[in-house]
Amino acid sequence: MRINLKDAFILDRYEKEVDFRLPVAEDEELSSLASFPEEPLVQFKIRGKYGLVLCDTVIDFKYESFCCRCLTPVSGALHIENQRRFITDPLKEDEDTILIDPNFNFFPDEEAKNQIIMEFPDRFLCAEDCKGLCPICGCNRNEGVCECEEDS
Repeated sequence: MRINLKDAFILDRYEKEVDFRLPVAEDEELSSLASFPEEPLVQFKIRGKYGLVLCDTVIDFKYESFCCRCLTPVSGALHIENQRRFITDPLKEDEDTILIDPNFNFFPDEEAKNQIIMEFPDRFLCAEDCKGLCPICGCNRNEGVCECEEDS
């Protein structure tokens, strides 16, 4: 998906809303993060006034994965909300900006994907005090004590 934002930079007032579901199954990077019961809902509200172009972003989705210590299934939800400014100069890029190409093209699906990757947890835990698996027999230490622990 591509949106040309030239009018947003040159008009006195500009508003555009873009709502869509981000296809995860087709994207190797996103599908490697976790399983998604449904595609993330993405909302961009773009507002321009006298050359200043802002983008309000809201992304909501649920995910399913496994605890990194005991491999128990884990599910959760993530809500991303921010406001950033569109720019065309790569030298002015920072965490509060969205860089678009010199032809004013904005790719909402790529931007949503990047924001999900940046905000997604590195690992998941079923509980903060998860004891994990025994490295010898593989027993889930959250469910009981194995004989390996008694020997050490």
